[in-house]
Amino acid sequence: MYKLIIYLYILTLSISLILFFRYIYVKKNTLDLPTKTLYREQINTGDIFLLDWQRANNIFISSIFNNSFMHPSIAVWEKGDLFMIELINYFNDEKYKGLIKVPFNKWYRINRRALFLHNKLETDINREKIAQKILKFYIDYKGKMGQPKGFGRDWLRFWKPEKNYKEREDFSNLICTELIAMLLKEVGIAKKNKSIESYQPDSFIGMKDFELEKGYKYDDYYLAKIDEN
Repeated sequence: MYKLIIYLYILTLSISLILFFRYIYVKKNTLDLPTKTLYREQINTGDIFLLDWQRANNIFISSIFNNSFMHPSIAVWEKGDLFMIELINYFNDEKYKGLIKVPFNKWYRINRRALFLHNKLETDINREKIAQKILKFYIDYKGKMGQPKGFGRDWLRFWKPEKNYKEREDFSNLICTELIAMLLKEVGIAKKNKSIESYQPDSFIGMKDFELEKGYKYDDYYLAKIDEN
């Protein structure tokens, strides 16, 4: 029994070290990206943010899926105020759980210890019209999506995703990356050429795995030091 305990301890330690060093390797290229100070007024409707909270469980998941970030959100201006739309569970509070639209300053203060990546949407298309489409998506789906499920067997679909995009009726196991991918496709920013489970968090770095509709670009992306003023 004693030998078994020692064996399990060594095995657990070895796996932990492998995952940790894999995380460092995955993170290296991301940390080499340029860093810029980003002010609230520089953020536009349609901009995509990626977050990594750099917690122990994030290291495990990032290493397994070979991703350097964990969570995407999309910015939208409404009546002079800036909001972030995302699928999340903050504080296990009904107000901040599921598909939410949270004021930017509140969002930043919740996540201020995170690592941020900013994808700037470049377009000549009217931003108010884009905002209307994003807000309509939010209203249409707000009551249909609960809190995202954590890591589990359902996540096997990300290793072997379906090829084609399909409209969903069941959102019980939807996660944050799928939500933002679905939103981008439904509002006409990204093409409906791939299933939403085809995308992982690092797919949103420069939107490299997305085929965008004509008139939209995300060529400018960088690590952001956010100044909320």
